[in-house]
Amino acid sequence: MTTMTNYRTIEMEELEIVSGGTVTELDELISAIEGNGFLGDFFGKVGGHLPCANGLVAALIKEVLEDNLGIRANISLGFGGTGLGSDPNTYLDIKTGKSFTHAEVINIIRRYGI
Repeated sequence: MTTMTNYRTIEMEELEIVSGGTVTELDELISAIEGNGFLGDFFGKVGGHLPCANGLVAALIKEVLEDNLGIRANISLGFGGTGLGSDPNTYLDIKTGKSFTHAEVINIIRRYGI
């Protein structure tokens, strides 16, 4: 019975990653970039919950963050872009080496060009 509980715990953790984890963070990055006319508005047309497209979108976002904001992003999407088995996303200021939280990066994106 303990083994079943352990499997259930793992399943719940994996579901949390999918429903509120890195794929959701990808959607938030898409929305923030799409809402900033200085960074571009094509991301919303791609869609965030298409696992096969998530990898491409994440690569584009990483490029936008690095080229425009000086932020190096590690966006983990897990198995097949579904979020399963993903690691937390990380963000780093290239010049200073300072780490950013996801919320800080969203705020930086929203303020960019204003």
